[in-house]
Amino acid sequence: MEAETPTAMAALLADLGTVATNVITQVGTICQTIVDEPLLLLTVGFLFIGGCIGIFGRLLSRG
Repeated sequence: MEAETPTAMAALLADLGTVATNVITQVGTICQTIVDEPLLLLTVGFLFIGGCIGIFGRLLSRG
């Protein structure tokens, strides 16, 4: 029985899976760093809250 040779699509999907795994690992590392540093946590918190207020304000002004 011969071994199947991988197709271009199979290789692409395998590479995309590897990239996705590495991205998720890096996001976890970044989130852990932000949580460990109080100054970063405060800054990210303010930016997140400001973004939410901005989006909510735009949604309200549309009507």
